[in-house]
Amino acid sequence: MFTTKRSTSILSWTENEPRRHATLFKHAVIFSLLTILLGGVSCEKEKGTRSASRANSPPVVSAVRILPENPTQQNALTASIDAHDPDGDPITYEYQWIKNDADVSGQDNNVLQTSHFKKGDFIRVRVTPGDGKGKGEPFLSPEVKILNSPPVIQEVWIEPKVAYASDPLKALVKGEDKDGDFVYYTYQWEKNGVLLSEERGAALEPGRFKKGDSVTVTITPDDRDILGTPKKSPPLVISNSPPVITSSPPSTFSGGSYMYQVKVNDPDNDAVTFVLKSAPKGMKINSQSGVIQWEVRKEDKGELPVEIEASDSEGAKSLQRYTMTVEFK
Repeated sequence: MFTTKRSTSILSWTENEPRRHATLFKHAVIFSLLTILLGGVSCEKEKGTRSASRANSPPVVSAVRILPENPTQQNALTASIDAHDPDGDPITYEYQWIKNDADVSGQDNNVLQTSHFKKGDFIRVRVTPGDGKGKGEPFLSPEVKILNSPPVIQEVWIEPKVAYASDPLKALVKGEDKDGDFVYYTYQWEKNGVLLSEERGAALEPGRFKKGDSVTVTITPDDRDILGTPKKSPPLVISNSPPVITSSPPSTFSGGSYMYQVKVNDPDNDAVTFVLKSAPKGMKINSQSGVIQWEVRKEDKGELPVEIEASDSEGAKSLQRYTMTVEFK
């Protein structure tokens, strides 16, 4: 009995050994899987912790310049920025313009219009960068001074628009100074392309030009700080002048004869001819000398109109009209 039981006990252990090993292997596999899973979770937690601990890096401005470099009141000012974001995030900017150490109210973009400053003002701009997650340090630009604006001429012309040799010529100018400075002008007259060096005024008097001459004037603006750009007028060609009748008819005459010497001046020294456009019957005029002669008859009594025309070789004309009163006593 004893031997048999002992033998049975040994057989029972031997039969259960593979099953025990399988169970141990199964537990070992489960433990390994749990270790891997828990290890992965731990790594993810550690990775998340590291990611959370790495804060957003704000953008950094390295330079701000105000353009143009030598500003005047003729140009708006623009802020030019050099900046970077360590995380590669897109950058936005906030602006505050500063004039003479005081903030310019409502000016919060990268352009400052000319209405907000004048000659002599000192301008800066404060730029604050942002990346949507936070803001970087504000950066204050170097100061610029608004310089004097040169005066500007828009138009130059000569009057009268139709001019004769007997007319004084006047130079007219339309200009402006952005700073509101008083503008002085200098004049240079030219005749047929030749500079009239002694003529420096705004007017050119008769005697300096004649019929057919081409006259121009160049005007330079000056605000006593800087000269503006000179501007030249369109050429004015001196027109043919009509002859001018300078004499007056006699108010009385004696006997039965009437004589009137018509005198004329032609500024261009052209030859002048005469004609009676209206006259009493029998009145005549010498076409070259301008002498009027008339033998008065009794039937000519009353008020009689006379019209004399003087014309030069180019057809320019002038008229003289008057009324004669003929009475017999």
